[in-house]
Amino acid sequence: MKGQKVLFVGGQGPVSAPAARTLAADNDVSVMARFSNPESRATLEAQGMTCIVHDLLDPFDDLPDDFDYVYHTALPMYAVNEPLGRWPDSYDKYADATGRLMAHLRPSKGFLFGSTISLYDPPAHPWREELKAPGDTPVPEHHSYGIHTHNAYAFTKACNEAVVSYVSRGLNIPSTIIRIGSASGPDGGPMRWRLDEIVQGKPIKVHPDSPTYMRPIFEPDAAKLGIAALEAGRVPPLVVNWCGDDVVSVQEYCDFVGELIGKKPIFEYTTEAYVSLVPDITLRQEVLGTADVHWRDGCRSLVEACYPELLV
Repeated sequence: MKGQKVLFVGGQGPVSAPAARTLAADNDVSVMARFSNPESRATLEAQGMTCIVHDLLDPFDDLPDDFDYVYHTALPMYAVNEPLGRWPDSYDKYADATGRLMAHLRPSKGFLFGSTISLYDPPAHPWREELKAPGDTPVPEHHSYGIHTHNAYAFTKACNEAVVSYVSRGLNIPSTIIRIGSASGPDGGPMRWRLDEIVQGKPIKVHPDSPTYMRPIFEPDAAKLGIAALEAGRVPPLVVNWCGDDVVSVQEYCDFVGELIGKKPIFEYTTEAYVSLVPDITLRQEVLGTADVHWRDGCRSLVEACYPELLV
């Protein structure tokens, strides 16, 4: 992609930041966020991006509407922190903002919304009689909705998916909904958070029904597959699982990271932690491509970027 005008809404986490940095070299890239941390704004501007200070929940009357592509991964924190069942604030404000954003911008070439695999009903739940080994039950895009988190997060994403689908059809906006699983890098994500916990000697919460399997995705693949998803928009929206190729457990990669820095991870088993949820990647490989970074290489790169002085 070259010579395009692209807006990242959020644009600072492990899902979108790698794509934003990549596209900034050959495109006109803007990032819309609250920018409560001035340093993050200065960093983006130094990388050649234009920063637009704007809260997602505010009106968009003053926001330019001539973008070719929009990459929306912003998440109001109340959508994560609200308990289950708190309505309407955890549901309609976020989804309403996404719909208003799409209708205002009407990008001609692509609108991407960052959803989550946490809206699936995990097939590894212990009450299921047909339980198999969690790593042997990959979840495809047509799998039923359920509860994978202990807060409103998954519900907010399901609501947003419905709004994106409606606006895409109604206004003929090519759109992609990526259901994100375990994106990690120096900008954040589950592996980054657990790396910090290992370094600080804090316990890592894991579900008693262990091992807890996942498919992590790291920065180079997040950039490549993020841009591919942005360009793959269609009407009605393309809905695709967005994660890495490798299946690995939390315990296995934490043990590996611990070996890299000479610190043994501490595991705390609690039902408050996630159960296994391994996305099926058949469609993603077909329409977006493969993930190239092996999980061990991704973990090593993460340590090298965040704690190079601790490598043994």
